[in-house]
Amino acid sequence: MNKAPLVFLGVLFTLSLSWWGMVYSPAIQLGGETPDKGDGTALKPRVGLARQGEQVYRENGCYYCHTRTATGGQFGYKLQITRLDLNGTITDSAIGGADKMLPVIKQAYRFKAVAKAADALKTELGKTEGKSDAAIKAAKEAKATAVKEVKSAELNLEKNLKALGISGVSLDKDLSLECGLPAEKNATQKKLVANAQVTITSGIKQWSDIEAKVKKLKAAKARFRLQPVASDWPDRQNLVAMRQSVSRDFLFDAHAMPGVMRIGPDLSNVGGRLIGADNDAYAHIYNPQSTGKSSHMPPYRYLFHRKKITEDEALPTTAITVTIKGDKRSVEPGYAVTPTAKARALLAFLKSLRTDSALPEAPIVEQAAATSAGTREK
Repeated sequence: MNKAPLVFLGVLFTLSLSWWGMVYSPAIQLGGETPDKGDGTALKPRVGLARQGEQVYRENGCYYCHTRTATGGQFGYKLQITRLDLNGTITDSAIGGADKMLPVIKQAYRFKAVAKAADALKTELGKTEGKSDAAIKAAKEAKATAVKEVKSAELNLEKNLKALGISGVSLDKDLSLECGLPAEKNATQKKLVANAQVTITSGIKQWSDIEAKVKKLKAAKARFRLQPVASDWPDRQNLVAMRQSVSRDFLFDAHAMPGVMRIGPDLSNVGGRLIGADNDAYAHIYNPQSTGKSSHMPPYRYLFHRKKITEDEALPTTAITVTIKGDKRSVEPGYAVTPTAKARALLAFLKSLRTDSALPEAPIVEQAAATSAGTREK
């Protein structure tokens, strides 16, 4: 009997299963994934006018004179503790010794001691066998001593709440009142506890300066974050950008346009600067010299409608105006200037250019203080 057809069909079936399992199935799984900002927040493509405006931006050659690539300068790091380790001793050494412990961190350990003493007292009171009055009395005294230690710190409410947050413990209403905290926290106080962090190094520290501290905190299973701080970055100093531009910022661009040169300002985060400034943006596009400020940008009048008006005729509500010496007037005297669909699309695209949310590969950068003094809390 000739088995060649069966062998052929068997091989074909095996190859088909392999293709299904190793090619098609992974492609379907990956195709269902959506890009995000690293925290689960979805990255969404531009739609409507903003999507049309990308083409207007491209066809007018805006990328020749404007970049969308905010680059960094010199960075340092702030090391911020957000949750203490279990025993406290390693955090002491990570910070630089017990003599350098910050008041908020010391208070956080006192809150941990209060919670531990309160749990010990509950355990003694909850015993059904072997209950000892002496043990209960000792547990009550230990709790009272721990509460007294918290009060002796004499920190204000804000620092106490911050200490409670980084301690990682939860106090009931009665225990909160005993420690001088509100029994019911308002929204602001809850947020302060939830987002509590304490800075233990200044923003001028380089990675080599804090690497040993980070390793000790990791070994202790403490929670912390590194906040990049720019000490020499004009884009950050001039509020042009909040972080560096990365490839993820161009993910949904039909044509990635990082720019050629900076004759004009960088536009990577221009959308954050245009909030509530539509009229001013249109006036600048129509005639960059209209407010009397010098600009190398050419006018794009063909993106607007011009209608001649009489001296007594009121401007339509959609007309573009400029204010010079307190006098509000049309961007072009004698004419009512209104944006065309292309102008509206261009502005929608510009407003979509935002880099004011952090990405894993590009965190939000703080601006270094004017002095190089440390940022320790007192």
